[in-house]
Amino acid sequence: TFHKETLMIEIPKTFEEQAAQRMTLYADALHTHGVFPGAPLAFVGVLTTGLPGEVIELALITPGAEHVWRARPLGPVEGGAYRRHGLSAPDLASEPPFTQLYPQVLGALQSAGPVTLIAWAGRFITAAVAASLAPGTPPLTPLDLQAIVDEQDRTLNPYARYLPSLPGMGYTVETPQIDPASALSHARALQAVTAALLERRSTRTIPPRW
Repeated sequence: TFHKETLMIEIPKTFEEQAAQRMTLYADALHTHGVFPGAPLAFVGVLTTGLPGEVIELALITPGAEHVWRARPLGPVEGGAYRRHGLSAPDLASEPPFTQLYPQVLGALQSAGPVTLIAWAGRFITAAVAASLAPGTPPLTPLDLQAIVDEQDRTLNPYARYLPSLPGMGYTVETPQIDPASALSHARALQAVTAALLERRSTRTIPPRW
């Protein structure tokens, strides 16, 4: 009988050592995607009408600039999304549709020069942007930091059942508190987490429960 064995990396005993181990794995994985300290980066965060729904707020951080756009959705805001960010369809009734804003998003990226666009839950953002545009319009396709972290987490625990969260990165690096009603807050937190990983600054203290 053949028994398949799963090779697992040995986990250190202390919290500080565990955080440093994860940080090293994540930073090395970013390097394989061409993301190094000092590289020109951009960060995107969104609020949506659902999972993934349509984009109702998109924030973009480029080198030296921050941009925020709000959009009027075509469909309703789902209850779960409303309870999280507090934005309803009437709140957004005076905003332009995302199709009118998207050229501005692309223009801001183009003006930033050659940058690597990074997102948390990049596949979610790509789907939400696609759902907000006319069929056939190419959506944003950012580098997905969540997917990178998840892949490395599974080298430590192949039986992990849940995707990592951006607030949960506070167990590895210092992570700002995130305002669920602000796409810019998400993008800023992502920027801070990415910088800490690239600079290999792991946290030494267990974060508070938010």
